[in-house]
Amino acid sequence: MDSTKLEELIKSKLKESRFIHTEGVMEVAIELAKRFNVDTESAKRAALIHDAYRYEDGVAYIPQLKERGFILEKEELENPMLLHGAISALLFDEDEDILLAVRHHTLGSKAMGALGAIIYIADFTERGRKHLSDEDRQAIWSKESLEEMVIEIINRQREYFKRVAIEEARVTGELYTYLKEGKRFE
Repeated sequence: MDSTKLEELIKSKLKESRFIHTEGVMEVAIELAKRFNVDTESAKRAALIHDAYRYEDGVAYIPQLKERGFILEKEELENPMLLHGAISALLFDEDEDILLAVRHHTLGSKAMGALGAIIYIADFTERGRKHLSDEDRQAIWSKESLEEMVIEIINRQREYFKRVAIEEARVTGELYTYLKEGKRFE
C-alpha cells in the first residue's frame, strides 16, 4: 500500500487527536531518520502504523499474538492497551524493521533496532506531548546518538515511575542495561 493510502487508512482508524499525535510522531521520526541515516520512508510508515490499533481490545488479540510467537510482557497483559504496538505489528504487512519498531515503541527493547529507537523517541517527544517542555524536548534531541536519547527518556520515565510507584517493565530495564554497557542499535 502506498504511503498516501496508508495515511488515509490510519486516519480512518483513529480519533482526530490521536491522528494529530501520529502526524507529530511522523514529523519527528522523519527528522531523526535523516539525522541518523535511516530510511525516511520506513520511518514515515512505522510512525503512521505505531498507534493504528490504539483503540482495539488488546485482550481479544492475545491468542493470535501468542500463536504468532510474540513474547508478551507482564505489563502488556496487565494493561492490554500497551498491546497496540504488537497488534499493529501482527496485522500490517510491512518489512521486519518496521514491524519491530512498531512492536516495541511502548516499552522499548534491545531488539527494536535503530528504526525502533527513532519511533520510541518520536513517540515520547513529539511536539504535541504535554509532559515535556520545549526545553526538555530539545535536551533529549540534542543528544549525539539514538542510544543517548533513549537512555535520557528511560531516566525521565524512571523519575516519573518512582513518584507514582510504578514498576519498570523488565524489557525496558534490559534495554537500559544494554545501552549503558555501550551497545548500540543495529
